[in-house]
Amino acid sequence: MKTKKTFIAKLNIFILTVLLILSLIPLALTVITSIVPEGDLFNITKEVELSDFELPPFFLTKKIFPIESEKFDTVDGDNNSGKVLQLDTKDCVTGIMVNIGDVDLNKIKEFTFSLNTSQKIKTFYLGFKDVQGMQEFLPAELTYVSGKWNNAIVHVNADKYVVVDKEHLNFVGLKFEFENNEKILIDNVTLRYKFPTLWNYKNVLQQNDFARYMLNSAIVSACHVFGNLIFCSMAAYVFARKKFRGKEVLFAIVLSSMMIPLQVKIIPIFKLMQFLGWIDTLYALIAPGVVTSFGIFFMRQYIEQIPFELDQSAYVDGANDFKIFTKIIMPLSTPALAVLAINTFVASWNDLYMPLILTSSNNTRTVQVGLATFNRMHQVAWPELMAASSVAGIPIIIIFLIFQKKIISGMVEGAVKY
Repeated sequence: MKTKKTFIAKLNIFILTVLLILSLIPLALTVITSIVPEGDLFNITKEVELSDFELPPFFLTKKIFPIESEKFDTVDGDNNSGKVLQLDTKDCVTGIMVNIGDVDLNKIKEFTFSLNTSQKIKTFYLGFKDVQGMQEFLPAELTYVSGKWNNAIVHVNADKYVVVDKEHLNFVGLKFEFENNEKILIDNVTLRYKFPTLWNYKNVLQQNDFARYMLNSAIVSACHVFGNLIFCSMAAYVFARKKFRGKEVLFAIVLSSMMIPLQVKIIPIFKLMQFLGWIDTLYALIAPGVVTSFGIFFMRQYIEQIPFELDQSAYVDGANDFKIFTKIIMPLSTPALAVLAINTFVASWNDLYMPLILTSSNNTRTVQVGLATFNRMHQVAWPELMAASSVAGIPIIIIFLIFQKKIISGMVEGAVKY
């Protein structure tokens, strides 16, 4: 019998461990995707080859522009890569501008390319051009392996560039200064991203008013938590301790209101907020949630388990209802209050429907509305979307860690009557 109980206990532990791991997989995937520079979890883009000199000249001229050169040509190279780019020099200067799409400079680690020239490079410039046409070239250190074809690497320091819009670049410039005029060959221009990167988190908090969304959600959720703890507890105390005509009918009405879908109640709520002039304000989000039917029901069930003899003893000692509520009922209801607090916070923080209907400006939107509109603004930029989701989940984790012991004790005590 003992062996059988031991086996069942180990089996339960194994099942719980597997369930825990499975429940953490979505969180792990979200965090991993948030540190990807481009692409997504299953298609991480670490580098992009920018040069494709096999294209016809018409298409090639749309992606590449010469710098200080009359023209450029593609010729057969001797580096086993097919066509390479041949550039003329003018006034000892030459180079190319290569289209890179729409790239954030802060995510770029370095550029690599192959260079064939008999001359020694006097100065190398790395430049960028943004979507508005502004461009900026700065001297950069070029590291390469000597040989007929030099495999060059240039590291990017985003902090040095102040003229261009670093968040929206569409061209990179490779500019060379020589002692004499001579044709050079370039091939295999490659962009390499930083991986892993935390820039997605910084970009999310700096752009699109996401920090404002977080603040709005925090304000609304905090007001809902404090409102429910105070008003639901007061109403629950009356229902649990006082006797008055129509008490059960009134409590039945409170319970029945829990069964009405929010979609049915939203129109009266909207009309009321419109009458009060609270549409597109935080008041419209706070007022409907400061007291809930579930909070009243939950606290009433808990307060009923507290011995009524404590109230009678307090009455004998001269305490009134307010002192009994604040000095006896509330302290003994701490575990239930903790459960109500975190349930209210999670529900308010994750609410999308009410803020979507009652708000329309960035100043009043909450974080869930911000996440819902993130796809449309960024055309499903998965790394930034997952970074935003990770940031949005941090407050819930913090609240749970703070109230963890109280929640567990509240669940245990709720299952056993005094």
